[in-house]
Amino acid sequence: MSVTIDKLSKALQKCLKIGQDESSQISQRVMNYFGFENFIVDNALDQPDRQLFYRLHDAGLLRTSWETILLLSGKHWRIFYWELNESDLERVLTEVEELGHEPLYNSLPDEYWGRPEETHTHT
Repeated sequence: MSVTIDKLSKALQKCLKIGQDESSQISQRVMNYFGFENFIVDNALDQPDRQLFYRLHDAGLLRTSWETILLLSGKHWRIFYWELNESDLERVLTEVEELGHEPLYNSLPDEYWGRPEETHTHT
């Protein structure tokens, strides 16, 4: 299996709460960078696309990593990578949304949110 434009588009719709047209455009834009690879070098991105990649990273659809190499001059050079991970997309696409159920925190009574009242004694 591999990441496809369609799979990425569906994950984008779910994570970013966007429509099919916008998710399709974004997924094509992203896949143009990755092609048949699962990772790319950050230097390949222009600034607007880097901002998009950070947005997808925050949504859990992209991962980042880096490595440090030693140059002949003795300096260290850090290379940053973006990774498109199929298992992350699968996780997003298979998460079951419980419709009609309110989150647990909303169902807790008010007294569960407060601290016990302290008894103050004045001397």
